[in-house]
Amino acid sequence: MTRALPRAVAAIAAGAIAVAAIIVGAVPASRGAPRALEMPQAGAPVELRAVLGAVPDRRRGARLFAMCARCHEARGQDPADEWAPILAGQHPRVIAKQLVDYRYGIRWDARMERIAGLHVMPFAQDIADVAAYIGHLAPERTLSLGDGEWVAEGGELYTTLCLTCHGPDGAGSDARFIPRLAGQRYDYLLRQLHDVVDGRRPNMAAIHERTLSTLGVAELDGLADYLARLPSEPCRAPCGR
Repeated sequence: MTRALPRAVAAIAAGAIAVAAIIVGAVPASRGAPRALEMPQAGAPVELRAVLGAVPDRRRGARLFAMCARCHEARGQDPADEWAPILAGQHPRVIAKQLVDYRYGIRWDARMERIAGLHVMPFAQDIADVAAYIGHLAPERTLSLGDGEWVAEGGELYTTLCLTCHGPDGAGSDARFIPRLAGQRYDYLLRQLHDVVDGRRPNMAAIHERTLSTLGVAELDGLADYLARLPSEPCRAPCGR
């Protein structure tokens, strides 16, 4: 029995490797970009380059966005589900990076990991098309606001801590993958701020956790409320070059 055990383990391992090889080999080639495989996190930069190198098709992106509309509304506007952010007008490169991060487990959310996965959006071209469509949508003012009690303090904190990267109007930067925060849902923003503090946003730069962890509950509330009240207007030219 003891001599047979290593042979059995080896046989099982060999079978598992064979099955894995069949599954990986069955992934179809990408449309004009390297194929998207289930790889370790190190593969994320490779796929992101493939997404950014693809020529986006907004019409095809609109068709693909139909699966997103169930949670994010038909045109990416103020969704009914409080966990879902407003997508309309977000920078395409920001959307692309977040989808790739979900695909490779660098950002966590069971629903988005499924949507960004190979079974729903198997190709780099899919992500490029959806991101381009979302970026083209005109944002509207959100109805999700805080009670305003700490909004003045939130504005002061934003000017001190966030303005350098996210800009005076919270528009962010497409070129630098900095998201537009202005006009985003208060409840979504507040949850993301707490997620950063609690270490649940591993794809965020470490400076965010170091900075936000120094703030109290009321200060985080005010910061989210301030950002939600900023007007979210489409950029007339590429934002934050």
